[in-house]
Amino acid sequence: MREFVALLERAGEFKHVDAELDPNWEVGVFARRLMDRGGPAVLLRNVRGTTMPVLMNLFSTRRRAALALGIEERDLLQHWLQAMERPIPPVLVEEAPCQEIVRTDGDLLRDLPRIVWNREDGGPYITFGLTICRDPETHEGNMGIYRIQIKANNRIGMNAHPPSHAGVAHAKAKMRGQDLPVAIAIGGDPALYLASQAPRSYAKDEVALCGALRGAPVEVVKCKTVDLEVPAGAEMVIEGHYRAQVHEMEGPFGEFTGYYSGAAERGVVDVTAITHRREPIFVATYEGKPPTNTHILHSLAREPVWYTMLRRDICPTIRDINVTYGGSSGLHVIVSMKPLNAGHARNVGLELIKVSTIKHVVVVDDDIDVRDATAVEWAIATRVQADRDVIIIPNLSSMALDPSQPNFPSGIGAKMIVDATLPQRGADGLIEFRAEDLAVVDKRWSEYGLGG
Repeated sequence: MREFVALLERAGEFKHVDAELDPNWEVGVFARRLMDRGGPAVLLRNVRGTTMPVLMNLFSTRRRAALALGIEERDLLQHWLQAMERPIPPVLVEEAPCQEIVRTDGDLLRDLPRIVWNREDGGPYITFGLTICRDPETHEGNMGIYRIQIKANNRIGMNAHPPSHAGVAHAKAKMRGQDLPVAIAIGGDPALYLASQAPRSYAKDEVALCGALRGAPVEVVKCKTVDLEVPAGAEMVIEGHYRAQVHEMEGPFGEFTGYYSGAAERGVVDVTAITHRREPIFVATYEGKPPTNTHILHSLAREPVWYTMLRRDICPTIRDINVTYGGSSGLHVIVSMKPLNAGHARNVGLELIKVSTIKHVVVVDDDIDVRDATAVEWAIATRVQADRDVIIIPNLSSMALDPSQPNFPSGIGAKMIVDATLPQRGADGLIEFRAEDLAVVDKRWSEYGLGG
């Protein structure tokens, strides 16, 4: 993470902020304004109530994510596709920066920044912790990001429930009458954050995917009080047990959908240790109306997984996929393809809405750039008849945080496919330029006096 910050600073995309900020709402409002204005990554060195600097806004553009991986932005999809095919398992080390300081008694959470991001939040939240756990039956590892409410007396609240992978592991542990050991790593290689958001199968280890993304194995170290291994280069690690039978009120919290999710009885983690570097940096992110850092991460991680699934199982002529920021990077997906037979676009749409988080799918021809909103809108406007090309299916398993659901948060909602591909008769009347005509103009472009 520190190497990434140095890289961003050299690229002119990082700033230090020395002014004092109030952790109650001011940090959240500052973060929102920073993203809205296309601002840099920042290190807040004077957040009231803590001596720990707060690092934010690391992944607010696709370019920064590409910088983190040492590649060009245009190569992101292909880099991901190659990494998914060749995971690199982590390597175990004996000593680690994240364990320079080890504390197992006292008020373990006392030094953490207590940031209340939005006025209606139920308390201070850790928003960028990598939660690591292991399936109690198969022992497969998992890493993901979940919201974590800081509570008193070495307790944190966690909102992880099925079908999230940590939620599945916790449910399995509860059925066995056991608590689930967890570790929450804050900071570390930025590729860890990218890998953690990939919607891969339950048995796939995100740490091995991170190794492939970064081109070298992730160094991990054994925790001090739980049987787990964590990234050695993290800034800090919170260790504990996700209790099987203990629940407390958690929330509300301003979520990545741009709406608050309400308070409810949810799981509790009893903290058993905190380890950290001698001068740790607290890495955080603001959640709220898109786009935020979370939406960038979600899109980058989900697009290659769903692209691979569609090309392998449904349509080998998929051109591109856009998990849109405005769709909260999951609810709304646009796919371009070359249909091979009648109804092919609908098969693609049906396959995608099986995914619980996906709500709306627009399928367009391969002449449409899925990242050009005007082109997509044109396809919908000129290639869709609502009674013929819009498919609505009610009562499907859906993302529980979608605030439009009946009986929110029921996790049940309607889904829609818009088939915006041309009818099989072809593009009758479509205006197209011949390649040789374009070549003539391109060759003479400098003669027109318009520059490059």
